[in-house]
Amino acid sequence: MKVLDIRNLYKSYNRKAVLTGLDLSLEEGFVLGLIGENGVGKTTLLKSMLNLVRIDGGQISIFGMDHLNSEREVRSRIGFVHEASYLFEELSLLDTERILVRAYSRWDSSLFHRYAERLQLPLHQRIKNFSKGMKMRSALAIALSHHAELIIMDEPTSGLDPRVRHDLYRIIREELMQSRRSFIISTHITSDLEKVADYVALLQEGRIATFLSMDELREEYALCRGPLEALSPEIEELFLGLSRSEIGFQGLTGDPATIRRELGEQTVMERPTIEDLMIYTTSEGEGGRI
Repeated sequence: MKVLDIRNLYKSYNRKAVLTGLDLSLEEGFVLGLIGENGVGKTTLLKSMLNLVRIDGGQISIFGMDHLNSEREVRSRIGFVHEASYLFEELSLLDTERILVRAYSRWDSSLFHRYAERLQLPLHQRIKNFSKGMKMRSALAIALSHHAELIIMDEPTSGLDPRVRHDLYRIIREELMQSRRSFIISTHITSDLEKVADYVALLQEGRIATFLSMDELREEYALCRGPLEALSPEIEELFLGLSRSEIGFQGLTGDPATIRRELGEQTVMERPTIEDLMIYTTSEGEGGRI
C-alpha cells in the first residue's frame, strides 16, 4: 500500500517558486531519506504534507486519502519530529500527556510511559530544563505513542552529539523490525541515513531530481578515482559529476561497467555514499562537474 503519493505539487512564496511540479511516493514499511541543499524546499514539502502550508497546486494523498479533505484523520496517523521543539516548555511530560490524550484518539498511555522509561525521560521535570537531546527523544516518544503509521522527521538530529543520534536511529531500526511504520527523514547528516534508509530522494530546483533505492546506489553507481590524463570528452559524459585536482579526478558514475572496461586499472572504484550522490549531482556547472 502507498503511504504517500504526491503528484504535480506546486508551492510559491511571494511569487518565488519553491516546489515546481514535484512527484513523490512511498510504500508502507519503508524509510525515505530526503536530501538537498539549504533552501531547496525540503521543509516546505514536509509542511505541505501536514497542511501546515497551503499548496498552490497538485495533489497529496496520504494513506489513500486526500490530505485536505481528510485532514483530521490523516494527521491522527502521522507523527512529526522537528529540530525546533514544539513542546510546551513550561509543562512537564505528564502535563503534556494530559493534553495529548484528548488530541489523539489512539493515544496509548502505557506505551508512552514505556518509551519515557526506555529513553530516560523525566516525567515531572519542566521541558524547558531538558537538553536538546531530551527534547528530541520526547518528540519521538510522543510520535510513537499514538500509533502513528507515518513518522515525518525534519532535521531530527541537528546539533546532537553522536551518542544521542545513535540512540535515536537505533530506536527507528527497532520500530521498523517490529511494525509496518514508515519514515520520512530530512537531514543534512547523510551518514545517519546510511543506517536506516531504504530509499533516498534528492530535491533540486523544486523537484525530485533523483529517486533511488539504497541497493541501487550501492550496486549500480560507483565513486571513481583516476589520473587526469585518463579523461576524455567521451569518458566525462559517463559521470554524473566530476572534481579535478593536481593529483587526479574523482567522480560519480551510473555506468561503472563502461568506466572499468574503458579505463581498466587506471581507475579505482568504491561504493558511493548518500553524501557522494548529493555532492556530485548538485554541484555548479553542467552535469554537476566541478
